[in-house]
Amino acid sequence: MRRAALLALVAALIALAAAPAAEAEPTRAAVFSGTGIWVDIWDYGKRTPAQVVAAAEQHGTPVIYIETANWRSKADVVNRAYVREVARLGHAAGLRVVPWYLPGYRNLKRDRRRLAAAVNVAGADGIDGLGIDVEATIVNDGALRARRAAALAGWARATYPKLPIAAIIPSPVSMYWPVFPYAALHAASDAFLPMCYPSRRHTPARIYRDATGCVNRLRQRTGDPAVEVHVITGSLGLSAVQLDAAARGARDAGATGFSLYDLATTRPGGWTALGVFATG
Repeated sequence: MRRAALLALVAALIALAAAPAAEAEPTRAAVFSGTGIWVDIWDYGKRTPAQVVAAAEQHGTPVIYIETANWRSKADVVNRAYVREVARLGHAAGLRVVPWYLPGYRNLKRDRRRLAAAVNVAGADGIDGLGIDVEATIVNDGALRARRAAALAGWARATYPKLPIAAIIPSPVSMYWPVFPYAALHAASDAFLPMCYPSRRHTPARIYRDATGCVNRLRQRTGDPAVEVHVITGSLGLSAVQLDAAARGARDAGATGFSLYDLATTRPGGWTALGVFATG
């Protein structure tokens, strides 16, 4: 009996070793990885939802970031039907759809309501994540503004504990907030998406250095060497060589994502830069 039991145990261990390893469960931050395209509320009239999704498919960008409103908008969602159609078509094409909202921090009740509207904008189609655009400076008191930004992000995390959340922030290389809540945003979000927008006057070497700096500075400010960073570069007026430098800088610094703001201003050189990041 003892020998039979031993043989059965050995057989079970051999079968276990031969079985394919189970895939690790993806983290929430994975939603913001890879390349993406950005559509703001001013772009709605420039491309139909079908054209937005077609552009993402054509250029191999797995994520569509779409703005639902900002603190100045008259409605909680500027064009619900448009965003819903982007989500429906995007999901049908196997893409991820992430709505984002730009709060002003002057009226936190309104900001919370509009974040909730962004979360629920797609109805049954759902969304894949949420972006909180932390950049408005209409609250003049820098310390108060930082506390409110931290509070709003904390509210979003507490209200939607399983939802992937990204903090879209100004470039940490040229941060213009006198006080910025890096630690609080890190605790409340799954990834940082810094707006590392270079000037068209910058050399490719400078652009490369700033792109790597965006990633490295965030690691320093958060104290987390593994913090998830998706670098956003502004595409307007930049040459293909400059955009290539930004993509290489983000990639070489270990960014998990890279994109250009925005779809309406992206030219062939921009799509090439996205390919540079994606292919390594």
